[in-house]
Amino acid sequence: MDTRRILREYPLQVLLAVAAAAALVATVAVAAGGSSLSTTLRLAALTVVLFLFAVGFSAGPLGERYL
Repeated sequence: MDTRRILREYPLQVLLAVAAAAALVATVAVAAGGSSLSTTLRLAALTVVLFLFAVGFSAGPLGERYL
């Protein structure tokens, strides 16, 4: 797997995947830190939305390439 080629061909998908991973780490950190349930749920919702956008934007080009 060539990382540079993936970054060059799919920059939006990579950016969304990195953002989703960062939001997931933040959610776990907030939940472990004992913050309010509201903050934890908001970060969890953000993580889900970013993940779904990353999957949605990846489905089209990857489906065309491999199917």
